[in-house]
Amino acid sequence: MRRALEIEVPGKVVHVVGNLTDEVFSFLGPAAQAVARSGREQAVVMIDQSRYRHHLARLHESAELALVPSERNPFKQWTALHQACCTQFARGPLHAVHFHGLMPALVGSQAVRAVPGARNAPVFFSPHGSISLGSSLGGLGRLLRTVVGSARGSAIVNQPQESRQFEDWPSSELVESPVAELFFELVRKEARHPLIVTGGRSQSPRSAELLAQLAVLLSGTDLRISFNWIGDVDEVSRVRLNAAGVSVFDVDGDAECAARLAPGWVYLAPVAARGFPLFLAEAMAAGLPCVVFDCGPHRELISEGESGFLCTTERQMIERIAALIDDAALRQRLGRAAQAAAKARFGESQFGTKLLAAYALE
Repeated sequence: MRRALEIEVPGKVVHVVGNLTDEVFSFLGPAAQAVARSGREQAVVMIDQSRYRHHLARLHESAELALVPSERNPFKQWTALHQACCTQFARGPLHAVHFHGLMPALVGSQAVRAVPGARNAPVFFSPHGSISLGSSLGGLGRLLRTVVGSARGSAIVNQPQESRQFEDWPSSELVESPVAELFFELVRKEARHPLIVTGGRSQSPRSAELLAQLAVLLSGTDLRISFNWIGDVDEVSRVRLNAAGVSVFDVDGDAECAARLAPGWVYLAPVAARGFPLFLAEAMAAGLPCVVFDCGPHRELISEGESGFLCTTERQMIERIAALIDDAALRQRLGRAAQAAAKARFGESQFGTKLLAAYALE
């Protein structure tokens, strides 16, 4: 009788997500594609909320979805996510578990402990701009370090400044969210008259409010400036923007977003960012000169006077916009520098290589 060959069954990668927000998807979507290219099985355990369901169709088809029904009661919600994690972890060998966000990490880590076959799996955590994590991690952060860090845990962050929060963890990897290649390949043709573009894929009432104010202030000049808001916006902000003469364009996917960026003269980010500023990275990849509010996430992307301008006041923003409108050579120089900087950091191939190396899949 021939002896059966002992063949190692490769484990799968499981992502645990609370809400599949735009920021989380900007990392998870490309991550699922990278894991699929490696040939490894993968699954995503997540809360099923209608406002984020449009992302599901964009996840790679190889990703098995374990959708947890949305609950009004937070205790029931996280209990249901815990149970879904336990079920998924018990279904087969695990190569790695990746928690996206603070609560998914706290809940999912308990599931790792509860399932004997999952206890030795490498665990990864990405904060995705969690407001509960301060510069010293804080009380919840210390709990997270105890729960996740002690279980062979590593951090995968997509902002350089986040790395400092995990200096005492076993390891920390910087894997910045990528920008789709079509933004780099975009053929831009500026609009006939000055056009300022801004917006994003998530609702930002404060950003819409400031843009409306700037539009009103600049409408009184002789520059004939137009403003476009690209992306989702709440109804109150839509009315405010329209009243200020700002055109609002809902977009569905990267191609439509890139097409709306193409005629812009200047990209504007008038408020501080929390988390990775993907829309700014996309505007840079498209070759737009950028005028942004001076904050940590923006400083990580923009070099003052080289790839854009960092501003601390509304007056500075107006002055920088006016300077760029008056000087086509300056717009071209800053736009080329912005695109080169984005290409060096946010290419899809670099992302996949770094992530798979972190997962030990390359």
